[in-house]
Amino acid sequence: MKKKNILLISCCLFVLKSFAQLPATPDKVYGRLFHDVQMARVFPDSKTFVDCIPKKAPAEIVASYQKMTSNPAIRFSIKLFTEENFEQPAAPQLNYITKEKDIVMHIKNLWGVLKREPDKMVEGSSLLPLPFPYIVPGGRFREIYYWDSYFTMLGLKESGENEMMENMVKNFAYLIDSFGHVPNGNRTYYLSRSQPPFFSLMVELLAAVKGDGIYLTYLPQLEKEYKYWMEGSDKLAHGKANRSVVKLKDGNVLNRYWDELDIPRQET
Repeated sequence: MKKKNILLISCCLFVLKSFAQLPATPDKVYGRLFHDVQMARVFPDSKTFVDCIPKKAPAEIVASYQKMTSNPAIRFSIKLFTEENFEQPAAPQLNYITKEKDIVMHIKNLWGVLKREPDKMVEGSSLLPLPFPYIVPGGRFREIYYWDSYFTMLGLKESGENEMMENMVKNFAYLIDSFGHVPNGNRTYYLSRSQPPFFSLMVELLAAVKGDGIYLTYLPQLEKEYKYWMEGSDKLAHGKANRSVVKLKDGNVLNRYWDELDIPRQET
């Protein structure tokens, strides 16, 4: 019993240490400012602020906020403060006019609308920069999403966009190498959770175009993601669970949804 407790504590400490080394989320970067902006509903969409880009160093913004809010003599508007210190994320392109009569050409043209170039690192931004171009869902979803992207890739394959397909796979491999798993999306506030693992199917899709050598290329990432989802499965007792894995009473092993954090989602 004592050995099991020591093992459990060791696993918990490892998870906490690993998570502590991840890029800071908006609530950690901006502290009370983050809380106040979201609770005041400064923006109609609560995803807006967590996607904002700071106009100056985050530490400077936080210090300025603390100074202004600690002096009751200062007339203060949190909305104005936010507008002065943050650049709002670019508005989605909603004015795309369908000119094509052929649906296939319409879809091919939309890839250009939804394409994003490689990202640049910005201090204080929640975006996890990706090294290769990628396709976003569009609208308020300004980043890549995990299992959504597999279905996007099915469309890319039909459109003959093989290079973009490979870029997408490279980006997900980069995320696995960087964080040990593919987060829900490439934002810091998504790092605590993943989505159903579709990386192996993405690799399979790319291999259908570029040959079986693709499997060998991405074998390290395939193994790494598998370990993430199956962590602790070999030591589980029947009817017990550990993070993303569950062993049923009959001995069958399943995966489950899991979030490392038990706080409200920062973007909602």
